[in-house]
Amino acid sequence: MRAPDLLSELLAIGPFERVAAPYVLFSLRGPDAGEFVHRLCTQDVLGLGEGDLRKAAFLDAKGKLLVTCVVFRLGDRICLETAAEQADRLAALLERYHFTEKLTIERQSTAVREVVRAALADDRDAAAATAAGTVVTVVRRGLCFRREHTAAATAAAAVGAPEPRAECLRMLAGFVRVGVDSEAATLALEAGLDDHCSTTKGCYTGQEIVARIHTYGHVNRQLCLLWLAPGAAIEAPQPLQEPEDGLPVGRVMHAVPVPGQPARLGLGYLPKDFQALGTRLALADGGAVEVIGYAPLPA
Repeated sequence: MRAPDLLSELLAIGPFERVAAPYVLFSLRGPDAGEFVHRLCTQDVLGLGEGDLRKAAFLDAKGKLLVTCVVFRLGDRICLETAAEQADRLAALLERYHFTEKLTIERQSTAVREVVRAALADDRDAAAATAAGTVVTVVRRGLCFRREHTAAATAAAAVGAPEPRAECLRMLAGFVRVGVDSEAATLALEAGLDDHCSTTKGCYTGQEIVARIHTYGHVNRQLCLLWLAPGAAIEAPQPLQEPEDGLPVGRVMHAVPVPGQPARLGLGYLPKDFQALGTRLALADGGAVEVIGYAPLPA
């Protein structure tokens, strides 16, 4: 199975819609809001214009991945949208580094509706304020995710096991679930988040490691998109082996059954020699595995 063919198949009956999508929106207001987020996250926040949106991450001092999000500017707000399962982690991180800065941090109560479809040529990452709330558009690897946040006094973001089609679309787009597709030692660039990390802005937490990899070296493994033999969802890392001799070469982190297909789609880490499309591997139980895509975006 080729990744573009799978994408077409999953969207053959039209866009995928969720009326209770698992995302949380944070708004930061105040004269120091932009500078505060700018020095913490991997993107150039001070350079954002009205409605500009960028994929971003928060790293530790060693470049390890802590949180992924999108960041954008609307009026007097700097906004961060993240997956619901990362929201508490992001809130704790923001509060940990908030000392004397003049700003307020609000975790907004919103209902979130999401539509996922194949990206069009003129689709761009963007955000907009509407009479009803906030619209976020994110484009990656041939998919367009459009989310509408509307005010809801008692809204609670959906949590729990994601719907299989939603998980497949997320993995096809290469978005990472921190703590599911990553581990405590995972570098942002190992997880294919090059487009989440600015190469031109000044210092931010973890920037030295990102810059060193971009300038002088490379990562030893990359997150790859995998096509696996049918079976139950994989919720904990499992070894990936060479079929001929059974030697372990990497690990699959997470996989889910593909709707309408006798197979699973997953993400796993592999060294360079095993990242080529079509590479055949195996699970410990002998189940077949094929590399069908990379998490890193093409140059």
